[in-house]
Amino acid sequence: MCSINHDLKAIFIHIHKTGGTTVAMNLKKYYGFETYYLRRPDHQKFCLDKKKKKYINYENRVHGVINYFKTSPYLNKKMNMNYEKWDTYYKFCFIRNPYDRIVSAWNHVNRFNIPFKNFLNLKDLCNDVEYMHMFMPQYRSMINEKANNYINFIGHFENLNEDFDKILNILGVKNIIHNKNNKLNVRKHKHYYEYYDQEALDKVNILMKEDFNNLDYKKIEKLEELKSLNNIVDDK
Repeated sequence: MCSINHDLKAIFIHIHKTGGTTVAMNLKKYYGFETYYLRRPDHQKFCLDKKKKKYINYENRVHGVINYFKTSPYLNKKMNMNYEKWDTYYKFCFIRNPYDRIVSAWNHVNRFNIPFKNFLNLKDLCNDVEYMHMFMPQYRSMINEKANNYINFIGHFENLNEDFDKILNILGVKNIIHNKNNKLNVRKHKHYYEYYDQEALDKVNILMKEDFNNLDYKKIEKLEELKSLNNIVDDK
């Protein structure tokens, strides 16, 4: 999903489980952005490996949103966007501590009463593309076909309110009218350290290797170190 304001020449790239839904809602309600769901009419043809009979888009989408977007005439027309325009617009996104993001993803689908450890195995067992995006490293949504980071501003879930205001100021929005007293990054679960054992920690370190290598979040090897974060709320 992405949100676009052609007057401001700005694009918000929504990375799942980073507070992006709240950001997109505020952008649309107060600041003239339109939200587009990146679901192509030829989605299955584009994303399905027929030989292996499994979805490949979220598992192997090394070029992130831009590859999916630029190769779809339907979306180009619908969004009044083209290759050259995309490159000139100011692009921003939010990211989140990978350990916290995975717990948030689990909490999102926990209506099925899936234990956290079993949820981490869903990546190996599930052919349903609906949930595969939750296991895709955030960094893949931030790079182009040359594996270069094309995002102009990277905000953090941990500082969502402050970074959202920074983006609006950068875009030249003079009348900031959303309720700044509302905290935008409210967790709907306990602190993430409470959900991990060593096995789960090791698995997330593998799943989110690209994020730890490229984003400013620390990879934690030992469960004891993760548990020591029990008094830290905003940790990057």
